Amino acid sequence: MRNRLLITYLLVAIVSLVVMYLTATFFYRLTTIEYFRRNQIEDSQPFQPYFVEFYQSNKGWNDIDQIDIDQLKAEIIPDKHADFNLALVATDGTVLISDNPANYENSVTETTLDFGAPVVVNGDTVAYFFSVHLNDFLLPEVDLEVVRRTQAAGNWAMVVGLSAGFLISVIMSLALLKPINATIDVVKKISQGDLSMRVPLEPYRDMAGLGQAVNDMAMDLEKTQRVQKLMLMDIAHDLRTPLSVQKATIEAFEDKLYQFDEEGLAILKNQNNQLIHLVEDLRLLTLSDAEIFVVNKQQVELQAFTKEILNNFDSVFTKKNLHSALSPNEEEYLIDIDPHLMQRVFENLLQNAYQHSPQGGEIRIKILRMINRMEIVVADEGPGIPENKLETIFNRYYRVKQAGEGDPEGLGLGLTISRRIVEAHGGKLFARNTPGKGAEFVLELPYSS
Repeated sequence: MRNRLLITYLLVAIVSLVVMYLTATFFYRLTTIEYFRRNQIEDSQPFQPYFVEFYQSNKGWNDIDQIDIDQLKAEIIPDKHADFNLALVATDGTVLISDNPANYENSVTETTLDFGAPVVVNGDTVAYFFSVHLNDFLLPEVDLEVVRRTQAAGNWAMVVGLSAGFLISVIMSLALLKPINATIDVVKKISQGDLSMRVPLEPYRDMAGLGQAVNDMAMDLEKTQRVQKLMLMDIAHDLRTPLSVQKATIEAFEDKLYQFDEEGLAILKNQNNQLIHLVEDLRLLTLSDAEIFVVNKQQVELQAFTKEILNNFDSVFTKKNLHSALSPNEEEYLIDIDPHLMQRVFENLLQNAYQHSPQGGEIRIKILRMINRMEIVVADEGPGIPENKLETIFNRYYRVKQAGEGDPEGLGLGLTISRRIVEAHGGKLFARNTPGKGAEFVLELPYSS
């Protein structure tokens, strides 16, 4: 990765330098040519009428070599003719007249012609005028010297630029790779099970977002691992107790200490039901986490469905001398639900109300028809729920412990699973407090489609 990053930076530097070099060369030549041409045009102004008239009269440059250059300069620019050099070059590069005899032996390059002042006849350029020191450099040396110096300066600029680009590329690559390598090292250690590792954020502010994401992931994994450990301990505890009681009961039957009668069978059945309930909770939670939760809906009448579940709880409520009250309503409330899953929700809500209700209390159930939903309210007369825990109680493995109570029963999965089931039906489940009257759990379900 480091080599690729370094090569990428170098390529960017090289391409940038080449573009800059070509652009600078172009504008340098353009500026130089424009500078010399402007001087040539200024110097050629006094001679332009003469050469234009000569070309028109002779219908070309025939006999141009018969002109006496010194006499021509003395007539047109008498004040400075001695210090003034003059040359006239045809459009094909042929030197027509010149103060320097050596120029007649060479042809002027096309690029060099761009430095001269054009002689225009009837809109066409027929020759180029050169004056002063350029008269001695009509050979390609003018063009070559400009190119040579430009290339030399450009080459040095390229060398310096590439050296600086290479140095900057190395520094930037190391600066960028340092936090990436530090993050990779932390991720490797996290993957090896060291969830206490964290990416240092302060030195690498440019990578703070990535580092924070890795740290959050590590914290979540650490929390999940801790929760899983606690979950395994809780599962072991919850399974061990009924299993131990079952084992002791069975051994008592074997030793003839207990009679294998209906009472003994009821004890075993109750313990077995607790195990089944626990295993079913874990199964539903696993299915929900894996997003393979299947809801098989069918139409049911909500009041009759609720009454049947309440009747099944009568034997449980009698243990604390509790009373249940379902608000009467003569209407029929037809709704599409999965009866098996929704029964689990009602049972969890009633079990929760049973646990937090005082002796001789009342559990109230109301079914309300709202504008766009059905609303079922399960209320108890317990101490209520702390306001800051109204959402927390739906977290898995969270169990409310009231003052003066021992450890809460179960794994704290009931409300978590209930909310998952309700949401799978397109509804909502939330809790609220009724001042002075305990807690209420509100189940909202959409109407049948």
